[in-house]
Order: sequence, then C-alpha cells, then structure tokens
Amino acid sequence: MNDNKNEKIGKFICEQRRNKHLTQKELADQLGVTDKAVSKWERGLSYPDISLLCTLSDILGITTGELLNGEKSQDSSPEVESIIETTLHYADTATKSKSKDLRKMCAVIYTVLSLIGIITCTICNFAVSGGLTWALYPISSILYGWALIFPLLYCNKKGVLISLLLLTVLTVPFLYVLERIVGTDGLIMPIGIRSSAVGLLYLWFIYLVFSIKKLRKYVAAAIVVMLGIPINVWINTMVSRLLGEIRLIDIWDILSYSILALTSITIFLFGYMHSKKLTHPASSNEGH
Repeated sequence: MNDNKNEKIGKFICEQRRNKHLTQKELADQLGVTDKAVSKWERGLSYPDISLLCTLSDILGITTGELLNGEKSQDSSPEVESIIETTLHYADTATKSKSKDLRKMCAVIYTVLSLIGIITCTICNFAVSGGLTWALYPISSILYGWALIFPLLYCNKKGVLISLLLLTVLTVPFLYVLERIVGTDGLIMPIGIRSSAVGLLYLWFIYLVFSIKKLRKYVAAAIVVMLGIPINVWINTMVSRLLGEIRLIDIWDILSYSILALTSITIFLFGYMHSKKLTHPASSNEGH
C-alpha cells in the first residue's frame, strides 16, 4: 500500500515538475539536493524529507495537501492547508530538536569521560611520583582529542569545519608539548611539523572536494583515495630523509599502493554504475 502511495506521489511530482518546465537537476538545485534524489522520489523509491515538503510545494505551484495526496484537489481549504503546513513545520522542528538534544548529550558524556581520564591520571601520577610527570602525556592527548571531537558531536554540520580549524591551529603546539614532555632531543618537531602539514593539506583537500555540490560523491571519494598514494609516498620519503635513511620502495609499499589504487577504481566504477542504474529509467523520458 505504501509503495503504491509513493509511486503516486512520485508521478505527481514528476508531472508538476514538467509542467513547470524544470529538469530534475534544476529542481534539485533549488532544493539543495542531488538530481539522483529527485529521480528516486519520482520513481517512488524514496520520499522527500519532511523539511523539504513546503519548499517543494511552493516550487511546483501546488499545496502541501496536494503533494501529500499525489493529486490536484478540486476544493482546497486555506484553513486545512494552514494546519498541514503548521503540522509539518512542527514535526520538522521537533525532529531537529531531538537530534540536537542527542548531540548535546553525547558531547556532555564525552566531556565528562575526558575529565575523569584527566583526574584519574593526575591522581595516579601524584600517588606514585609525588607530582605531574608521565601524566602530562595522556592529559595533553586527552585535551587535544577533546578539542577536536567535541565540535563534531556538538555543532552538527559546522562541526567538521571547526574541528579542522582547531586541528590546524593546535597540532603544532601539541607536538611542542609532546617533545617537551617526552624529551626526544628535537626529533618530534621536525618530523611532526612536516608530516602534519602534509596531512592537514590532505584533510582540507578532502573537506573542499566533498563540499563541491556538483561533484558526485563517488567521484570525490575515488579522487581522495587515489590521492592517498602520492601523499603516502611524500610522507615516507620526507621522514626517511630527516632520519638520514635511504627510502626504497619494497613489496609492502607496492601492495599498499595497489590496494589504494584498486579501491579508488572500484569506488568510481561502482558509483558510476549505481548512478546510471538509478537515473537511466527516468532519464530516458526526461525532457531536458
């Protein structure tokens, strides 16, 4: 019964989109989704998110009641439409509120666990050594990890950007603290700064690639995995030079690089075939 309802709504969306002379891509751009998502709606494979229903109705020039019914209504009561829109808005707000509360709870739990870890290390260190010595290492690591993970738990979509910014700012100070605590005679900073710089550039590249809306996700993933090969070679060569060693590519390097290359190719081919499979039935009848 639900499948028939989804198909009815999907056909109705398709009809109204074509009446507005919009392609799936144009409708998707206005809604901030992919054309693949629109294709799924129109074939009854999925349903628009509740937060998109009102906007989708406005774009198609129909009421939310007509959209939910999958057909034009002869008698459309403004009062009924107002109730429907209010209900949808309330449901969307309630869902987002629950999600936000869950994120906050996870962030609080993680913070409490971090504090417990710091307090435990401090007490044990004082009990054994009479001061802070070895505990500085786990304490600094816990604080560093908390600064990076807390935004991901608490800030939702912006959390990734905030964590990347903090990672960029805090990595060098963290390496300096580690070197002071461990006392490696200037070994951590030269290697750590160069390696972390390359790693940070790679992470920022990943963030920017996946931020490009027009770029297919499987293409972005394939590019990111393939780029891991030169990044790996670069870091290994750089570390070897700093240690005064001659870096030779061995069988394990070849194996790991081959796995990365095959993974990248597999991701691209699977994503491409899956995308074609999803869009082909609709594209054959698509009026672009």
